[in-house]
Amino acid sequence: MRSAALLLAGVVAGGGLMYLHNAEAGPAEPVKPAPLDYSRYRKLDLLARSLAIVEQHYVRPVDSERMIYAAITGLVSELDPHSEFLPPQEARLLREDIEGSFGGVGMVVVLKQESQTPARVVLEIREVIAGGPAARAAIKIGDLITAIEGKPIGHFFDLRRAISAMRGAPGTKVSFTLEGAPSKGGKSVPRAITVTREFIDSPAVTPVYLGEGMAHVRLRDFSETSAHELSEAIAAMKQSAGKAGLQGVVLDLRDNGGGLLDQAVAIVDLFVDEGPIVRTRGRMGNLLDESRAHPGGAWSRVPLAVLINKASASASEVVAGALQDHRRALIVGERSYGKGSVQAPFELGDGSVLKLTISLYYTPADRLIQASGILPDVLVGTELTAYKDSIPELEPERAQPRHLRPESFGYPASTQNDEGEALRAAGSDAQLRAAVQHLRSHIQLQSRTTPRMVGRGSRRG
Repeated sequence: MRSAALLLAGVVAGGGLMYLHNAEAGPAEPVKPAPLDYSRYRKLDLLARSLAIVEQHYVRPVDSERMIYAAITGLVSELDPHSEFLPPQEARLLREDIEGSFGGVGMVVVLKQESQTPARVVLEIREVIAGGPAARAAIKIGDLITAIEGKPIGHFFDLRRAISAMRGAPGTKVSFTLEGAPSKGGKSVPRAITVTREFIDSPAVTPVYLGEGMAHVRLRDFSETSAHELSEAIAAMKQSAGKAGLQGVVLDLRDNGGGLLDQAVAIVDLFVDEGPIVRTRGRMGNLLDESRAHPGGAWSRVPLAVLINKASASASEVVAGALQDHRRALIVGERSYGKGSVQAPFELGDGSVLKLTISLYYTPADRLIQASGILPDVLVGTELTAYKDSIPELEPERAQPRHLRPESFGYPASTQNDEGEALRAAGSDAQLRAAVQHLRSHIQLQSRTTPRMVGRGSRRG
């Protein structure tokens, strides 16, 4: 998975039944064991015969290669949702995702099924890469793509095929039908647009300096250079902080569908000095591998918060789970997707790839990620909620007619009524605001020198 192809929920079917049961027929007989001379490879003769019959007798000529590909697809469909067969064109798309560079239009989309009648499938634009063809064509976040090259999105069957249609050789053109925000009449107006593809070298990391020594660093995916880019981005944020120094980092893994496991391990290693990072276990829970941190992590002393949401998956969950188990970062947001399985690509010789689930991820504390996800330390939804006064009839001290007015006497003036630069920069992003507030509290607790206190003016009756 990756941000450009956010994973939608799948249905996992599992378990082989040793008994078939029919309520009317009574108890079922156990399945008989195979004969000693049985070989499953003999059954391949059935496939060969079936292919020959189709080639000779089907009413129209058939493409034998496509038939073989369809047979392998059917074979893998009996496994989990993440094991799949990729024909050469789709396998190329996977390689481009891993390398992080490709010919395209420069936008991130997700598949969305609308609830209107009649129901339709569209692509919702979640991000437009600055300076790319889509941005120059005035395509905006929130726009809906209803067709590519005149073909409705619902005809592409899945997100990968739709993205494959969007990509192509630089210099070639691709047309879209888009709908923007609804007009005053309540309906959005479709518009046709043609964009020229370009070579897209999508950065894995987008850093923003929030102020007050705090940085917001968004990691889009785990491609080949993600860990290096992340470390460089944090270093740049440290320079932006100047004399204030880097007081805290918000690592944003929202909508990050994962990628390369070694990059997830390398990223955790930036923040952790010792101990396990992730374990992979295969059949019967047998330990296959354990990745460990190395001393001298570049950013092992920087206060850290991590943002996750429902679309944070796979490698994102490895990072969040490891940092949580090591008590190295505060995890903020929503429960993550729960994709904790490891897929290995097996080249089949003709450009096609068999992507097969071979093991499961476990966090340093041996928590299984698969189907459980990572539960944040601080659950925060996507909407800002209005503050509700607990005792509205009680007026504060400052409302008393003869209250002592505050004087600083040379001490720093109170900024309680000021959100501060970092919160203002976070804007209306509820999850980012929560992360900034918790980081700020952590920084204050670490650096505060507490003077002697005199009791508050409360009365006990």
